[in-house]
Amino acid sequence: MSGWDAAKRRLYEAFGHVARPERVIGCPHCVDPGEELCILAGPVRSVEAESLARYAAKALTTWGGVTEFRYFLPRLLECAAEDAFTYPDPEIVFGKLASGDWQTWPIDERDAIAGFLREWWHETLRNYPARPPIDTVLCALAATGMDLATCLSTWSNLDTDPAIQHLHDFVLTGMSGNRMTNAFWNRQSPAYQQVHTWLTGGPAAAAVEAAFARQPHEPNLELLAAIEPALHPPR
Repeated sequence: MSGWDAAKRRLYEAFGHVARPERVIGCPHCVDPGEELCILAGPVRSVEAESLARYAAKALTTWGGVTEFRYFLPRLLECAAEDAFTYPDPEIVFGKLASGDWQTWPIDERDAIAGFLREWWHETLRNYPARPPIDTVLCALAATGMDLATCLSTWSNLDTDPAIQHLHDFVLTGMSGNRMTNAFWNRQSPAYQQVHTWLTGGPAAAAVEAAFARQPHEPNLELLAAIEPALHPPR
């Protein structure tokens, strides 16, 4: 079993004790009576993404509270990480973890979530192209309130073709000048500052230079050469 599959399994196990709610009450102006019945009809891991999407968009705001959110959480995160929702975007779904104050939950639940987030990042770095793209994944992780230092440190190794390809895409399409362009970034957050400093403050440039010095493959050298100027934006 891969680390990613194990992380998903552990998430379902950690939240398996959360009882299925009898109802999920929503704002009467936003949610029709009985609208939740289709997502409560069977095991949570079998809920179709299409059925769960509307709840995913409204959870913790106009539909249900933290108790119901914790029941659906494994399936919500699994679907969002696989980009299975047409809407809401992964950044919205993962941001609900912060809204639910997940870092105060029981330790086994926190550990399972943290492990899932770490493995999602590793799984993304291992595969190119990735769905969702890496700028979405990094922004979604930031939205949870987690510390991104380990994610950025791992990426700095640039020791695989996908890692280099992802950085190329992120820098050339996810940045404009010295700012990141994903509309979901909270530019006042510590996570945004972490990523911004990594990209424009020298660490990413140093990682590219180190990778260029040891990289034997011409296509990767071309990608690295294209990245380097963008990491030194005009002031």
